[in-house]
Amino acid sequence: MVSGNIGSSTLRRLDYTVVGDVVNVAARLQSAAEVGQILITETNYKLVKESFECKKVGEVLVKNKQKPLTVYEVLR
Repeated sequence: MVSGNIGSSTLRRLDYTVVGDVVNVAARLQSAAEVGQILITETNYKLVKESFECKKVGEVLVKNKQKPLTVYEVLR
């Protein structure tokens, strides 16, 4: 992930933004989630499984990924 001001200061058009693969995956998961649902990847699940109750949703194929991602729903 890369974050920062992107644009042109001479054109007075600078926007703070983030770009990268993890940003794209997060956007795809957000689009796949239902209202009030939080979806995370298996990588994130492994980091938070001791602190949050999660349920395995299954595999989701997302744009620009060759293999499906294993996705979990955060319950509590």
